[in-house]
Amino acid sequence: MGKCKHITRLLSDALDRSLTTGEWVAIRLHLPTCSGCRNYRKQIRLLRVAAHSVSGIAAPGTVNSDD
Repeated sequence: MGKCKHITRLLSDALDRSLTTGEWVAIRLHLPTCSGCRNYRKQIRLLRVAAHSVSGIAAPGTVNSDD
């Protein structure tokens, strides 16, 4: 569980700061073997898109239909 705690922290940190190459490598090595962390990543992505949608700001990587 310690590894998952570290990975979910990195996934959350990635929303606020740029991760190092080593941090991305740790995430990429862990995610294929852990459905819990993959689900966590999906959930925070969904929350981010929903928050941006409610605020009227386009989430990064999405197309704004008003443009």
